[in-house]
Amino acid sequence: MKKRIMRIIILLLLITAILNLKNGTGELFKSSTVMAVGDLLVDFHRPPGTPMFDLDSMKPGDSEDHNVDVINDGALPRFIAIRGIKTEGTTILPLLENILIIQIAENSNILYGPNSLKSFLNDSADADGVAIQLLSAGEHKTYNIKIDFPQSADNNYQGKSVKINFSFGEITGQNVVINEVFYNPKKDFFLGFLLDRLDKDRFEDEYMDIDKKRLFRRQWIELYNPTDQDILLKNWSLTDNSGKKISIHFNKKIKAHGFVLISKSSFLWWLTIPWKGNFIPIGRFFGDGFDVDGDRLMLKDSEGIEVDRMSWGSDASGFDPPGVNPKVDKGHSTERLAPGFDTDSSSDWTDRSSPSPGQK
Repeated sequence: MKKRIMRIIILLLLITAILNLKNGTGELFKSSTVMAVGDLLVDFHRPPGTPMFDLDSMKPGDSEDHNVDVINDGALPRFIAIRGIKTEGTTILPLLENILIIQIAENSNILYGPNSLKSFLNDSADADGVAIQLLSAGEHKTYNIKIDFPQSADNNYQGKSVKINFSFGEITGQNVVINEVFYNPKKDFFLGFLLDRLDKDRFEDEYMDIDKKRLFRRQWIELYNPTDQDILLKNWSLTDNSGKKISIHFNKKIKAHGFVLISKSSFLWWLTIPWKGNFIPIGRFFGDGFDVDGDRLMLKDSEGIEVDRMSWGSDASGFDPPGVNPKVDKGHSTERLAPGFDTDSSSDWTDRSSPSPGQK
C-alpha cells in the first residue's frame, strides 16, 4: 500500500486579508475580513489578527458561536477541511480546552462533534486537518462553530482562558491519481459494431469469448494531476489483479490540474464519447481485462514507485485499511468524490450513473 501523500492548503486567520478578490462572488466576499486560499474564499467576519474565540472567565452554561462563510470559486469540486490553532491560554492544569465542547455545523447538518475542544485540536493537527464537507464549483456554505462551557464543570476551571483561531483549506493529493474507472460498460452502443471491427489486434487472445473482448475494449480510466506542474507519463504503468503490467510508451504529459484518459484504442473516443482532450491509447486490454465483479488497479511512475491504488467490488485491497468500493451497475463508472481527493479510503469513491471522462 502506498504511503499516504496528502496535503492541505491552509490559510491562517492571522495573515493579511486579500482585498483584490475575483469579480462576481457577491458583496459578502468583498470585505476586508475575507481570506483567499487556493480556489476558496473564506470570510471569518473578524478583522485580521483577531482570534475567532477569546474565551476568558467563562461560567458553567456559557456558550459562544461564530459563523464562517466559504465559497468554492474554482471550476472543480473541492473537499473542505478545517483546523484549530491554540494561540494563547492558561498553562496551569486543568486546561480550559479540556472541558470546553465544540460543534461545527452547516445549518442542521452537524459536521463535527459535539466533542472536547482538546480532542478537536488534536484531530485537526493532522496534515489534512478535519475533513468536513464537499463543495461543488461555485457553491457557498455558512459554517457555524460553537463552543460550550458545560453546566457540569467544577470550580477548577474558573479564571482560566484560551484563544483559538481557525483555518479552512482544500484537501488534495501531491501526485497523479486514478480519478475515474469505467470497468462495467454496456456492450451495445451506437456504432459499437464498428469499434469491434476496427479494434482487433494481435495482442488479443483469439480464444477469448467475444463478449469479454467487447467488454474489455470499452473499458477506460481517467487520471488527474492535482499538482501545479505538468507531469510526463512516459514509462508509467498500470497493473490489475492479474499482475500484468501495461506501460505508457507515448511521450505524453498530463497538464497541471488536468485530466488524461487511457483506453485500449483511440477508436473508443471518436466513436462513442465526445472527448477532444488528452488521451492515451495503450493498444492492449488493462491487464487481463478488468473483472467487473472485483479487481484492483495500481499506478506506478517511471521509477516503478507506486503513486496510487484503488479497487472495487469483491477486491478490497486498494485501500488502507482495506475497504469495499461497491460494484457499479452497467454503464456506470466509479469516480472520486472530488478530483484529486485521496485519503486511501474506499469512501473517497462514488458510483456515477453518468460517467464524466475528462470533465470537471
